[in-house]
Amino acid sequence: MARIKRRHFMKRLGAGVFGLSLPKSSTSAEEKKSIQAENSVFKIRKYNELGNTGLQVPDIGFGAINYLNPNVLRYAFDLGVNYFDTAEAYMRTNSETYMGQALKEVRQKVIISTKHGISSPQEMERREIIRRIEGSLKRLQTDYIDIALIHQVSDIAVLENEEVLAAYEQLKRDGKIRFTGVSTHFPGKLFSKLLETDFCDVVLFIYNHMEGPSIEPLIQKIRNMGIGTVAMKVLAGNKQGSLKCLVNERVKYSQAALRWVLSNPHIDSCIITMNTFSHVEEYVAASGKSLDRKSLETLSKYRHEAESLYCRVSCRECLSYCPHGVAINDILRYVMYYEDYRLEKSAIELYERLSLGEKPVNCENCSAPCTGACPFDISIRERLLHAHSLLRA
Repeated sequence: MARIKRRHFMKRLGAGVFGLSLPKSSTSAEEKKSIQAENSVFKIRKYNELGNTGLQVPDIGFGAINYLNPNVLRYAFDLGVNYFDTAEAYMRTNSETYMGQALKEVRQKVIISTKHGISSPQEMERREIIRRIEGSLKRLQTDYIDIALIHQVSDIAVLENEEVLAAYEQLKRDGKIRFTGVSTHFPGKLFSKLLETDFCDVVLFIYNHMEGPSIEPLIQKIRNMGIGTVAMKVLAGNKQGSLKCLVNERVKYSQAALRWVLSNPHIDSCIITMNTFSHVEEYVAASGKSLDRKSLETLSKYRHEAESLYCRVSCRECLSYCPHGVAINDILRYVMYYEDYRLEKSAIELYERLSLGEKPVNCENCSAPCTGACPFDISIRERLLHAHSLLRA
């Protein structure tokens, strides 16, 4: 079976950049490309309808929180990925810029999702929302955004704000966005309230084998309403590189984790960060694959080793125990980005945005009432102090 090699892919790009002459053939270059992709062992094998949007999305989509090479993104497109997710905040808007550069020639063949955080009174003003969306359109080099999400929603109040609703409604009328929705790290808290609104065409939420089963009834309700469901944080901390138990496993942990997420029939797609060509191949290889015994064994080993290392992003049990209001779950998420996802710059930038009071500056001399508060036995104070030394600029 023929296989698309990365060197072949780069050779094709080089021919386009430097105008190298190619021998004439009765088969067009586009037809050859299609044949190569069809015969590749790495390709998207399953597409689903995204809720009631009518959009056909791959089971595995491209997350672009931090990448620098548009060619990686185009390689994913060659292998069948047509759903690309970014955000205004990623790489200080540069992620949108790179995505626009990479996809402008195939814009009509792809689905672009981007996100905008709305929290302050100024950010809730209609004119400000429209201005920011138009900035994203310019960076993405497109006339419309397929899916515009409000970023990291934790409180339903933002969807009850008349200015916010009016802004997105106007953008829809003007054809600048097609569908709306939210992303959230707290689906358990938010999903039941989303059932009472009609803003969401799509929701992007955390879901993985270590903190997903408890919200599955809510996921089913959301999907049955026709809302598109997209999972993120699917690798449950991405700690496999530091776990000895996974060395020489027959099934790659990442592929097992993806199979677990996609075994839920109420999940339309998932997004995962693809920084390299090898990431693209590794993740796309899980497309359309069923969850088997070997995958379950790999996941069981991961859970056993990572149980007290992985801070469940959607859990906030410890917050009420902190007398100083430290943003414990956010900080432990940022250090996860730094250590496990190798997103050092992004993690430091996120940490810088926290107020001084949200940082663990008082932990050294605190009596640490958070000790024992974690239901998963994470050593909270030690992890916070480690995070502070690692992430402070």
